[in-house]
Amino acid sequence: MLIESKRTGAQCVTVTLNELLQIKPWAQQLTLFPQKAKSQRAGLHLSRLLGKGMEFAESRNYQAGDDVRAIDWRITARTGKAHTKLFHEEKERQVILAVDMRSAMFFATQGVFKSVQAALIASCIGWKATTCGNRLGAIIFNESQTFDFSPQLGKKSLLAFLKKLSHCQPICNSLPRSDNSPLKIENMLLKIEQMNRPGSLIFLISDFRSFSSQNEKKIQQLAKQSMVYLCFLHDPFEANLPSNFGFSITDNVEEIRVDPAQETGFKKYHELFVKRESQLKNLAKNQRIALFKLSTKDNFYTSLMHYFR
Repeated sequence: MLIESKRTGAQCVTVTLNELLQIKPWAQQLTLFPQKAKSQRAGLHLSRLLGKGMEFAESRNYQAGDDVRAIDWRITARTGKAHTKLFHEEKERQVILAVDMRSAMFFATQGVFKSVQAALIASCIGWKATTCGNRLGAIIFNESQTFDFSPQLGKKSLLAFLKKLSHCQPICNSLPRSDNSPLKIENMLLKIEQMNRPGSLIFLISDFRSFSSQNEKKIQQLAKQSMVYLCFLHDPFEANLPSNFGFSITDNVEEIRVDPAQETGFKKYHELFVKRESQLKNLAKNQRIALFKLSTKDNFYTSLMHYFR
């Protein structure tokens, strides 16, 4: 799979496990972490703990039992009092991916299905996290099921996650019918809360339909301990309704012809999108919540590189 190439045919509505596996070398170009550690054994995050890492933190007065090899001779000579160098303790950082696979994600008027974008993005972030020695946890949810992958080191958990992602790409006529209840998002956030630990990176990949004030509060709570990234997927049709032509809509069972200029329902659809986008932007004003927005016609890799390189 060429990352830069445009997806065509069946690639627009589904993604295979083999494609998700081929993303690995491309993921190395991303920089998901705010700081880089020196050791290759540890993850890329520098903790607030002070110990025997490689990144200098500060100097303090020498205390009995301190390693004499860590004496800061420059400050000692200047002050006349023995000082010891302290370093950041290195540790792996936990990364949690939450991927929305509800029926509304199997939609696009241009480019690829939202579900395809979600799978490609999650795969790229997952490969980056795993190959950098960080623990990866993941959640895939739809209207009827939630699939959990406990945070683990190594590729085994990632491969199981990617396999499930590729299996969550049904053909249109087998999609479940549901009311997209906000409770489903709430359940997903509760599972993230159970996985979460201080300092984690949390990626929520969704179109955020049925996003409620309760969901917003839960994300704010998660952001008190961890960094939260909201990946907002949308179709160009949602952002800009066409007004000068009619079109057909189908679920592979029924087909209807509509005129957007005469359909108040579509205007309401657009208004809900604008409201949802505004809600997410306001939420992202929190210093520990970031929002990045991708259209179904965007190249997922180019967009990730724009945000994370």
